[in-house]
Amino acid sequence: MASADDKTQKLNFTAVTSRDILFECPSCGKNLVVDEAAQGLIVDCPQCRINVIVPPKPVSSAPPLRPQAASSASATGARNAKPSAEPAQAGHPELAVLQERLTALGNQLKELQTQRTEINNRFASRMNEINRDLVMIARLETSHQQILSEWNQIVSQIGAYSPQTTVVGASVRSGRSRVQFGS
Repeated sequence: MASADDKTQKLNFTAVTSRDILFECPSCGKNLVVDEAAQGLIVDCPQCRINVIVPPKPVSSAPPLRPQAASSASATGARNAKPSAEPAQAGHPELAVLQERLTALGNQLKELQTQRTEINNRFASRMNEINRDLVMIARLETSHQQILSEWNQIVSQIGAYSPQTTVVGASVRSGRSRVQFGS
């Protein structure tokens, strides 16, 4: 009878191939496995949901696979080896590895350009919002100045009509009147 821990370990087990990159999430420490084509791209950690940049594949764990596969195939016999789909690469297995890497780098560049475009679009949207806010502030400032100007004109006009007048409950000092509210 299998215990609950055995079942959990089986569910959490992920096969790691020679084309995979194994690394830890810098936030939660969860072991992550991605294909080497994702090197340099941003992925989401399934545990903590943080964006993580896939690190480069370690050089020591990336031996050329095709030459070893060819030598092991020849050791087991030519009848088990499958013919190559591209005859020009049959004599140059390093060329196939380089072409695969070139394709992976091209995909990474496309992904980076997509991310850059998305960020530039968000930046442009924020700049538009800031510019709209600056226009609104300028309009508010203009309205504020107009209201203050009209305010001062009205105060001057009121002061011109009654500089000598005494208001009940107010004291007169240098042409200004203090009016007391309430009782």
